[in-house]
Amino acid sequence: MPGDRGQSRERWFHWLRWGDYILIGLIAVIAVLLLLAVPRLAAGSAAAAVILIDNQEVQEIPLEQLMQPGGTALTAHGYHYRLAWEDGRIRIAEADCPDQICVQTGWVSHPGQLAVCVPGQLILKLRADGNSATSDTSEVDVIVK
Repeated sequence: MPGDRGQSRERWFHWLRWGDYILIGLIAVIAVLLLLAVPRLAAGSAAAAVILIDNQEVQEIPLEQLMQPGGTALTAHGYHYRLAWEDGRIRIAEADCPDQICVQTGWVSHPGQLAVCVPGQLILKLRADGNSATSDTSEVDVIVK
């Protein structure tokens, strides 16, 4: 026959044995478990929200308080801020600073996340469990506008 080179048209998966199918299934199960576990491992859990002005802690809001809807007002370097929190997350809801980047940052919900207002030198961050304000090594080194 023209075009027949004596090779069979057997599909590649016919060459696999039962052990190969078990190995592929095991790899698929491990991949799915890792995909489900990684976001939980990376998220950690917050112990408190910390508000810093001029890199000095001015207020700490514990997790129990962050779980209930609430808010507070602050003034830093002549700028006024309104913070809002609920469900363990916090944000700068309103500010009268010129660039509004701190407001546009939105909710801070994972330890290590920041909302920063450069003109007011205000930093809002969530601190992870077990860290105190003095032993927290994740300080802001430089803020570039």
